[in-house]
Amino acid sequence: GMPELDECTMERVLEEFEQRCYDNMNHAIETEEGLGIEYDEDVVCDVCQSPDGEDGNEMVFCDKCNICVHQACYGILKVPEGSWLCRTCALGVQPKCLLCPKKGGAMKPTRSGTKWVHVSCALWIPEV
Repeated sequence: GMPELDECTMERVLEEFEQRCYDNMNHAIETEEGLGIEYDEDVVCDVCQSPDGEDGNEMVFCDKCNICVHQACYGILKVPEGSWLCRTCALGVQPKCLLCPKKGGAMKPTRSGTKWVHVSCALWIPEV
């Protein structure tokens, strides 16, 4: 079998593990590795590319495709209590943008309702 550890050796091993755990937890806190998406500084609005939300213009995430948009950028008057779906997910469609080849992202239908464009494409292409 296995050799027995004396009490002193066992105590040193436990202290070493406790120290490593403490150091790892501090590292996770300092580097934000331990934080979830709510605190992810890399998250930006899919329309304006800004990471900043504010009162009355919160960042809202689609519960299906996980795009993030500001209320004002996507026309969300009131943040819903429960889950929220972007327009494409709510309709269960994956349309192509009429103006660019990029797939996914925050999209809205054209006036006809049959074609779709990225909100950012509609804002940044002056002819639209």
